[in-house]
Amino acid sequence: MTAASNMTNLWDRVRQGDTAAMVLLYEQFYAGLLSYGVQLSNSNETAQDAINDVFLNIWDSRSKLKSVENVKAYLFACIRRNIFRSTVKKRQHSLLQDDTNYPFEQSDPTHEDVLVAMQESDEIRQKVQKALEKLTERQKELIQMKYFKGMDYRQIEIETGISMKTAYNTVYNAMKILTNELQDILLSLISFFLLF
Repeated sequence: MTAASNMTNLWDRVRQGDTAAMVLLYEQFYAGLLSYGVQLSNSNETAQDAINDVFLNIWDSRSKLKSVENVKAYLFACIRRNIFRSTVKKRQHSLLQDDTNYPFEQSDPTHEDVLVAMQESDEIRQKVQKALEKLTERQKELIQMKYFKGMDYRQIEIETGISMKTAYNTVYNAMKILTNELQDILLSLISFFLLF
């Protein structure tokens, strides 16, 4: 089964209400979407908000979602639209503030704010660091290339000299370790998706 068909299968599971598939989809694309979002918005916070907003909307409307052939392209398009709308709203908000003599009331924290706070908390960072220590140096290297540099398996093969199959298996095994080590964090994320 190809990577594209794997993603299509994962997407179909999300449409059927599979919370574990939702978390896997989030994990699979988060780093790449964050990098793309920062490029578009020049803001880490805006990019994070856009990602969480998109995934929460996907979960909320899961029963109405249509089948998608290219999940990656679909998610990147969603992030692009979300950031564009957010930028327009911020400009409008700024213009309104300039035309008034009183500040807008501060709104309550959004679900996205809560998720971002979870991701950025010291406790979670410590747990992630501890989980990463369970990986071999090779696994850490390939995880860095795949999820933080956004490289595909062909690029990893060229960069490291190891085969695409070996790279895939190494990353897959590393993600299994991380999933097991970070199960409580993943369960917290699942609970948020269930609530919202």
